Amino acid sequence: MTKSKAVALLKKIERLARTPDHGALELAEVLAEARTLPHPPEGDRPPLAELMQITGLSRRAIGYLIKVWDRFGNLDIPSDRLAKVGWTKLAVIADACEPGDELDALALAESSTVKDLPRLLKSGTKPGKRRTVLLRFTEGDYEIFEAVLLANGARRPKKGRGLANKEKAVIRALGRPQS
Repeated sequence: MTKSKAVALLKKIERLARTPDHGALELAEVLAEARTLPHPPEGDRPPLAELMQITGLSRRAIGYLIKVWDRFGNLDIPSDRLAKVGWTKLAVIADACEPGDELDALALAESSTVKDLPRLLKSGTKPGKRRTVLLRFTEGDYEIFEAVLLANGARRPKKGRGLANKEKAVIRALGRPQS
């Protein structure tokens, strides 16, 4: 590929990134093409940092877009169907789906949420109805609540704040067996 090809790709990436309603799939295609260029000094492959600066996307988002294009770009699936599913669900499918099962995975994605999709792809079953509970504690009451949860199996994550496995710890603290 020539230097003019790399410059043209960068201009197209910049144009797509500046367009408010740009198609993520079209951007994914051009990003993937740019990342296939040979590395300097033999080629003009743009560094990932430059792509991040041009698009305003994170390294992870660019990686997901490229992965989605690599997985779906050569399949005979209408781009409007892929666009309706959305690149977030497509990224989940690209990670969790076996090659050749993309059409079945797309059908699941069209009728489920992003949160349910990994489990559906893995086991084929949708999780049961979940409930969310919001509790507001004083600082002292929270310390008691946290101590009870830690004593019943909750743990502090290596990174971040809060507790992991809170739900199971609450059920255990209530004296109920896990379902």
